[in-house]
Amino acid sequence: MLSTSQRRLIENVVLRCRKVLEEDFDRLLRIYGFTSEKVIEEDKVSQDKLDIRKEIEAAIEREGKDYKIARRRYIKYCAFTFLNRILALRMAEVHGLIDETVIIRAEYGDRSKRERDLLDKNSELVSNPEGLAFKALEEAYKEMENYIPYLFDTNDPYSILRPSLTAYRNVRKIIAELPDDILKEFETVGWAYQYFNNEERKEIRKKMRGSPSPDDVPPINQFYTVGWIVKFIVHNTIGKLWLETHPESGLELNYLVPTRSRLKMPEKIKVEHIKVLDPACGSGHFLLGAFDLLFKMWMEEHPEIPPWQIPSLILERNLYGVDIDLRAAQIAAMALYLKARTSFEMFKEEGTEFELKRINIISADIHFVDGERRAKFLSQFGYERNLRRIVEETLRACENAFEIGSLLRIRQPFERLFESRKKDGWGKVNLVQSQLTKFIPEAIPKEYTVEEIVKKIREFVREAAQSRDMGTIFFGLDAERAISLVDVLSDYYDAVLMNPPYGATPPKCKEYARKYYPRTHSDYYTTFIEQAVDLCKPGGYVGALTGRTFMFLKSHQKLREEVLRYDALPEVVLDLGFNVLDDATARYAAFTLRRKCDEDINWEEHPVTFLRLTDYAWDEKRVKFEEILEELEGYGRRNTYLTGWKT
Repeated sequence: MLSTSQRRLIENVVLRCRKVLEEDFDRLLRIYGFTSEKVIEEDKVSQDKLDIRKEIEAAIEREGKDYKIARRRYIKYCAFTFLNRILALRMAEVHGLIDETVIIRAEYGDRSKRERDLLDKNSELVSNPEGLAFKALEEAYKEMENYIPYLFDTNDPYSILRPSLTAYRNVRKIIAELPDDILKEFETVGWAYQYFNNEERKEIRKKMRGSPSPDDVPPINQFYTVGWIVKFIVHNTIGKLWLETHPESGLELNYLVPTRSRLKMPEKIKVEHIKVLDPACGSGHFLLGAFDLLFKMWMEEHPEIPPWQIPSLILERNLYGVDIDLRAAQIAAMALYLKARTSFEMFKEEGTEFELKRINIISADIHFVDGERRAKFLSQFGYERNLRRIVEETLRACENAFEIGSLLRIRQPFERLFESRKKDGWGKVNLVQSQLTKFIPEAIPKEYTVEEIVKKIREFVREAAQSRDMGTIFFGLDAERAISLVDVLSDYYDAVLMNPPYGATPPKCKEYARKYYPRTHSDYYTTFIEQAVDLCKPGGYVGALTGRTFMFLKSHQKLREEVLRYDALPEVVLDLGFNVLDDATARYAAFTLRRKCDEDINWEEHPVTFLRLTDYAWDEKRVKFEEILEELEGYGRRNTYLTGWKT
C-alpha cells in the first residue's frame, strides 16, 4: 500500500505531465488549422499537413457538435493517452518485461537502451534525435499492442498527433522522478488515473448545479478504492462462494466475516466457469484483487496446469470490466496485463512465452456520428437476416452508451436475438419425434455470433486503414466496442464487484434511468445496485462500496423494500461514514448482497451482519475491522453481530 507521501509524488508528476502535454497538443492543433475558436480554411495550412489535418478533423468531429468543447476534449484525451502509454512502458521496464524505452542512462549516451540498440543498427539516426526517439517509441508500442490493444492501438484517434521532441523529453524527465518502488506497485496506475483530473474535479464541484454533463462524470467519480476494502469485498463474495462449494478447500480468507445465511449456490462451481464483473471498473482495482484469489483457486482445482499458464486463463475466462471512460479502460487493461505478466514471469519455465488472447475490458465511450458509414457497414451482413438484425440492434442500443454505460438494459432483448439465430439447413435430431424423422434447427452459440461480427468489423477497419479513411476507422472501433458491450451486458456473473458513480446523473442517463429503473433512479449508485443484481447469477454475489444513504433515505425505500427484500438479500454491511476515499467528501458503506436462488427464503428470517466503523478515521477503520474479526475468531465466530434488515 502506497504511503501518503508516495501518492502526493504521483499526483505532482501526473499533473505536471498533463500540463506539458496539453500545452504542446494545443500548439500542434493550431499548426494544423484548429485554433481555440474556429477551424481555419485548408488553403491557409501548409500542403504537407493536409492529410493529417483531415484525420484530426474526423477525430474532433467524433468528440461532439460543439467545436470548442470537442477540441478541449480531444486535447485532454490525447494528453491522457500519451501519458498512459509512457507510464505503461515505464512500469513494464521496471518489471523487466520490455527493453528500457523511456528511462535514459548515461552509459547509453543519455539515451534509452532501446534507442542505443536502434542507433547501433541505424547509424544515420545519430543526426535525427527526434526520429530516433519516436522510432524507439513506435517499436515499443507495437510490442505492447499484442497484449494491450486498447491502449496501444495504432488506429486510436488520440494517437494521430505525437508531441514534440521537447515535450516528450520533459515528460520523460518528470516520469523519471518516480522511484522503482512506486512503479512496481500495480496501484500506481490507479492513483495516476485519479490524480490526472484532480484540479478539474475541484472546478466541476464549484460550478456544478443540477445534473452533471457526461464529461463531468468521470472526473467527479475518479476515486481509488483502498486495498483493505477491496480485500473485504473480494473475500466475502468470490472467496465465500468458493469455500461454500469446496468445503475441502485450503483457501485462507482472513477478511471473511462469518454469517448464518441459508442461501446457497445451487451447484458446485468450477474455477474455469467463474465470471466476475466490475461494471464501473475505473483503474481495475477490484479485478486486480480478484486476480490473486482466482490464481489460488486455479492452483487448487487444477494442479495439472503449469502455474505459468494460469495468469492468461484468469484474464481470458474470469475477469470482465466496463467503464464509461476510455481512459479508465486503458488503465484497467494496463494494470491487468502487468499483473498477469509479472505472475507469469515468477513461474515461467525455460522456453515458455507469455500468450494472451484477450483482456475483457470494455469502454462504453461510443460515438456513432455517420449514418452513411453505418449503412455501408450493415450491408456486410445482408447474407443473413437474423445476424443483420443483431448488428442493427447493437448499434441502436449503444447510440447513447457514452452517457448510459453499464446501465444499458439489454440482456433480455439480446438473449432473444441471439437465441433466434439458427444454423442454415437442419440441425440435430428432435429425439421426441425421431420416429417421424423430424428435425429442428440448431441455435448458433452467442460466442460464435459475437466472434463472427467482430471479425467483420476488423475487416471493415482494415480496409479503411489502407486508405486512411479515419471516419470509417473510428466508426469500426466504436462498432467493436458496441458488440463487446452487448456481449458483456447480456451475460450473467457469479460476482459483480463495484465502486459505482454517485449523485446526480447526466440528462440522457437520467431520462433512461427513469424509464428502465423506476425503483432506483433517484441516485446514480442505487441504479447501479439494481443493475448489478440483475447481472448476477442466482446464488451469486454483489459486492460494493457506495454511499450509505440507501440504508435510510425515503427516496431509496423501493430499493430496500423490493430489491433488497426479494431479489438480493444483504449479508454483511460495513457502515464506514467519512474518510474512506482520498479527497472524497461523501459518507460510504461497503456491503455484500446475495442473489436469491431459493424463493422459499423469507427476508425477515435472513440475518445481516452490521459493523459500525463511522467513528474511526482513515486507516483506523481497517485496524478496527481487523480487531473485530479477531474477536469473532476468539469467540469461535459465534458472536456475529446479527440483526434483521431494517427498511
